[in-house]
Amino acid sequence: MDNELQKTADRFLSGDDGKKIAEKRGDIERLASSPDGERVRAALKKGGFEDAVRRGDTNAVKSAVENILKTDSGARLVESLRSLMGKK
Repeated sequence: MDNELQKTADRFLSGDDGKKIAEKRGDIERLASSPDGERVRAALKKGGFEDAVRRGDTNAVKSAVENILKTDSGARLVESLRSLMGKK
């Protein structure tokens, strides 16, 4: 699964959206290390997000992301990402 996930990530990053994200890497890293980013990371870790990704358990991944988006930190983080990427 890890190899297939890497191939999928590589395909995405070579496209237009991936290139746009790559150009914003420093800004995205700053958001990830912000207090909201740290809280989201901790919540995902506690919820077993990484294991769900490894197992390919899309229902668990979807549920974890949906739960994060319901938190204040998750909502702020997503809004910051949208703003950074120039999306409404």
